[in-house]
Amino acid sequence: MGIIRTTTLAIGASLLGSVPGTFLIKLGVLPWILLAVGILFLLHGTGFLQEYVVRRILRSIRKKRPIVAIISDLPWTPDSPEKRTHTWAWSKMSPVEWQRTITEDAQQSKIKVKVKRIRIKKSCVRFFLDRYNVILNPYGSAYPEVNIKGLPVLNTILDYVLFGGLFVNVADIPFYWAYEPQREVLYDLVKYSHQYVPVEYESDGNILRLKSEYMQSFGPFAETPFLSEVKVNVINTETVKNREIEPLCCSLKLKDGSLKTKELSRVAINRVAVIDRRSEYESMPALETGRVESIVEEIIKDGQLITPIFHINFGKGRFLVSLAFLDYDKQSDEAKEQITSLLCELILKGIWHRRSKS
Repeated sequence: MGIIRTTTLAIGASLLGSVPGTFLIKLGVLPWILLAVGILFLLHGTGFLQEYVVRRILRSIRKKRPIVAIISDLPWTPDSPEKRTHTWAWSKMSPVEWQRTITEDAQQSKIKVKVKRIRIKKSCVRFFLDRYNVILNPYGSAYPEVNIKGLPVLNTILDYVLFGGLFVNVADIPFYWAYEPQREVLYDLVKYSHQYVPVEYESDGNILRLKSEYMQSFGPFAETPFLSEVKVNVINTETVKNREIEPLCCSLKLKDGSLKTKELSRVAINRVAVIDRRSEYESMPALETGRVESIVEEIIKDGQLITPIFHINFGKGRFLVSLAFLDYDKQSDEAKEQITSLLCELILKGIWHRRSKS
């Protein structure tokens, strides 16, 4: 329970507690106002108002007027050394560019949908998230957060998906970095970090040098509150050759034959979600069966079934995640365009999935 709901619950209880005494002193309009306000605050504090009243109203509205919402809280300066979003985010397009691209795709597909930018750091916006059929985070591994201790933005998004929403995250691990706009501070949400382990190395005085030109990723990727919540493991697929990090490169076929995009040509893959493990990995934490649904044909590597683009089933809703880097010099322009087109197509298709779940 958040701070706001705890506060409204306490105020509501206090107001209801004061009503009997007020009745004894004088009957009038004031006691009834206090009673109504107290009940309203209690309904909000317990979550009843949002979960059983507001959500039902918003679900009925979105069926008639579907909206794709694009989070637009973080500064976007193309020439900034902080990679546009004050973090190392591999995103390519700004919220304005995503808005224009999705709008044009919707017009070409003759789908009536409104695409708008939202400021999710505002509490009034978060309260009405269920108004939107799809929410897109264009900032890659970063997202705006208003309170780093309570993570209210992340928790609100989790609730949105839990009750049937579709949340889309592009270019790297979702919710890896939290940027607090008010303080202009970037926070790393990693609980622990597993980086690279040399397969072979040799000592040259006080310097350790790789004997081979290969480093293997060790264990699951650095865990964040989001990955902990959805129970999905993300790992590296990078190797080191000639002292440079090289991604896994391969073509990816789409599993859904109804999509216009049929294949992604030579995609550079740096991160993947693990769908299944073979026997040699049984000592590692178990995955939730069926939680990850790959958009592309799965890859088998080192005894694991992996994918870079996938849905995460979470409650009644879904997360659509693409881990493929877009603002990346080793990603071909053709692959960038194909990935972007695929995501736009999945977003528009997700509108109808979202409405059918309402």
